[in-house]
Amino acid sequence: MSRPAVLALATGLLFGCADTNAPPPEPLELLLVVNSQSNSLSIVSIDAPQSVVSVPLGGAGATPSSVAAREGIAVVPLGAADQVAVVDLITRTLVHLIQLPVGSGATGAAMVSDSVAYVANPGRNTVTRMNVFTRETAEIAVGVFPQGFVVARGRLFVLNGNLDETGEPVGPSWLTVINPATNTLAPGIDSIPLTGPGNAAFATVAGDGFLYVVNRGRTMPAEGRLSVVDPLERREMASFAGLGLRPGEVASDGASRVLVASLTEGLLEFDTDSNAVVRGEGEGIAIPTNTGVAVDSRRRVYAIEAGGCAPGRRGSAHVLDEELREVGRIPLERCSAGATVVRIRQEAGQIF
Repeated sequence: MSRPAVLALATGLLFGCADTNAPPPEPLELLLVVNSQSNSLSIVSIDAPQSVVSVPLGGAGATPSSVAAREGIAVVPLGAADQVAVVDLITRTLVHLIQLPVGSGATGAAMVSDSVAYVANPGRNTVTRMNVFTRETAEIAVGVFPQGFVVARGRLFVLNGNLDETGEPVGPSWLTVINPATNTLAPGIDSIPLTGPGNAAFATVAGDGFLYVVNRGRTMPAEGRLSVVDPLERREMASFAGLGLRPGEVASDGASRVLVASLTEGLLEFDTDSNAVVRGEGEGIAIPTNTGVAVDSRRRVYAIEAGGCAPGRRGSAHVLDEELREVGRIPLERCSAGATVVRIRQEAGQIF
């Protein structure tokens, strides 16, 4: 038998005897951060934070500030451009833009499946359901100035900011509940009133299964509050003051810690076990211009610093351990804002 034939036989025997029951590779985990001034999405593998890929988002006059992702796809609302950018997280490229109705003001997004996303249209008091691959869209009316979402119990909860044309709240906010399977208002209770100053803009699901909603309030005075909502009974359980002036993005560590970003206060913290704001106004972790926050599966926290937003002044992600001590910093682009962490399943042999 020739040497090439022997090698071919050996290779076939080797792979033929390979363990077919080997566990699949660990999911790829990525930090995603929107950069408003550079109109880009920073993609960072949490296992290789020194390698940052920046994807241009396109869209004339775009003002992105938030991102949602599921598996290998991210969607970024482009604000004044009335469009949504769809990004392939595997190839790190822009797939296409999806056009929204004129005057949408696209702000806030959620993915309810691998192919379906929702984006809020605060300029039209509607939200748009879209297939991220086919670009098919459908609009549904909600409350006044919708600007965020949270998904729980198979339902989509829309955060109605209740803002006027100057961007100030005219009263308390409320949640509209949608059944994403039918793209209609959910049966039963479809509206949940919230306590406080209005301007509900950010929400997360914590380890206890409740929704934690940030009510930002007015430009002045400082009146930020955190609402706790039961997604099953669809009612507000409690509301807590102490978040200071215009608190921002919120994230959970999957256990008892809920973290809130604040431009003026740094990183704030609420504990779901004690039902208390443990780091509130005047007590935040010093993160300058803290515009966003995300937590990975190892409970490392990424607190986003916007930076100066001027040319040459880039933002960064402060990496904090479980004790909220800074252990690293990741360079980003200009005017960094909203962030999220996504896990992507890998097949054996895949290389990203």
